Amino acid sequence: MTSIRSLALVAGLFLIWAGCDTDIGGNPFENQPPDTDLSVRDTSLVDNLAGAERLNSTVFVSWTGVDPDGFVLAFELRFYHTGQQPGPEEGWIPTAGTDSLILLPIPRGERVADVVFEVRAIDNEHLKDPSPARTVFPIQNAPPEIRLSGFDLPPDTTFSIVSFAWTASDPEGIANLDRIEISLNDSTRFVNLPPDAEFVTLVGQTDINDPTETEVETRVFLGRGFQRTETRVPGLLLDADNTFYVRAVDQTDTTSVLARFTWYVKKQHSEILYVNDYRKASNPLVRAYHINLLRDFLPAGQAVDEWDLTLPFVTGNTGNAPRSEALPPNADPTLRLTLSLYRYIYWVSTNATSSIAGNNLPFAAGVMDEFFENGGKMMVHVPIVLPVNEEDNLGNPAILLLPLTGLVSFPDTLRSSLRMSSGSAVTPAQPLPGVGSTLPPLQADAFIINTLPYEATGSSTIPLYEAEYTYLTRQGGRQGPWFGPKTVASISTDRRVGLFALPIINDQNGSPLYIGADGDPDAARRAVMLMLESLGFPKQ
Repeated sequence: MTSIRSLALVAGLFLIWAGCDTDIGGNPFENQPPDTDLSVRDTSLVDNLAGAERLNSTVFVSWTGVDPDGFVLAFELRFYHTGQQPGPEEGWIPTAGTDSLILLPIPRGERVADVVFEVRAIDNEHLKDPSPARTVFPIQNAPPEIRLSGFDLPPDTTFSIVSFAWTASDPEGIANLDRIEISLNDSTRFVNLPPDAEFVTLVGQTDINDPTETEVETRVFLGRGFQRTETRVPGLLLDADNTFYVRAVDQTDTTSVLARFTWYVKKQHSEILYVNDYRKASNPLVRAYHINLLRDFLPAGQAVDEWDLTLPFVTGNTGNAPRSEALPPNADPTLRLTLSLYRYIYWVSTNATSSIAGNNLPFAAGVMDEFFENGGKMMVHVPIVLPVNEEDNLGNPAILLLPLTGLVSFPDTLRSSLRMSSGSAVTPAQPLPGVGSTLPPLQADAFIINTLPYEATGSSTIPLYEAEYTYLTRQGGRQGPWFGPKTVASISTDRRVGLFALPIINDQNGSPLYIGADGDPDAARRAVMLMLESLGFPKQ
């Protein structure tokens, strides 16, 4: 009896299942919209935060979304001031992220604002949350900040070309900066620069024929690549102190505290520059000798500008001090442009060949291309000194600039020093180009140990003087005549650079170290003047 009942129950269930299989129908469920949540649960923070408790305008916001019948594909967010009423589909920004650091807008000129932030999820069928998550942020603007770069500040004295660098920032993010403002000697009138400007070069063009000129306008070049602009900054004072002002301004017209720097600007009075790079306390005697030589050679009344690069002083001949504090920190563009102001440079130095670091001429030599492209001519007085470590001198731009093809070298087995005894001959080598005569024969009038000869071979250099040297071994005390390179003065074949490597006077008492072979005390002086004539320096 039980078996019959069980079979009947199974048969009934089968009939029910078969009937359902043939009668399935109806409408599918409609897609349900996603739902969005903000990490900030309060729909308005205005009542909770006020006054000094307001947030900065850059806020970090995160959100989540869920979909009851699918998955969240993306989000859209927007923000606007409480006084605005955007349309339902206006102003949305798509994003696949679930958090962001957002710069909320503050109306220009305002310090505070209440900003609505909304976010809505979008599901896999592109249905959007009809009730976006929402909050109101009470925000306040914080002023930007700016500081001058200490590594790029100009020296205490410059000519009419100067560069400045700075770093600007804003608590609301760099995108909140609207502009950089700069001025010269007037903290109430500013010139605008782009907000991403970080380096500026001001170029003031002076009239060397106008001795009454006291103020010029400067052209503005941006970046270390020297990008030309149409911007001008007025008010650069000549032969006077100047103050450079710079400040950052954000999009609410809030300004940073002023950064400033004061320095002295020398007016260019001449196309001839004397560079005093004799970095010893005895330099006044050497300077006076060469300045007087120049004035006697040049046309009467010809002005000569001077640039003092003597500090800090060095001891010995090895160049054991940092580069002169009077040089700009950046060779390019500041030093390049300053040197290109001149047609003729007369450079007297204690050292240029022993090391790149510390010596001034190597720093300048690498950026003198524009000076020479403008037809510049250069006379250099510097003793030849060997490097203590050859690695410190590899690629020395001064050696590439000067009319020499190499420094002397000694075999490892012959550790030597070279010297000139009193009476040693300094013999003319080749005629001066453009002059048609050789330099006057000289002889040493003292015992000379502080300069070496150098190599001057090939087609790019013309040797002008060769000197008799004696070598002395450091071990054993052997000595004898030096048969290596003997050149001590030369000129480039293009007559752009002259080199006189002999110290003409004793820097302690001013007495001549070289006299003519006939006893003429002014023979070395006449030799330098002949080299100036060959180079094309203006003469009487």
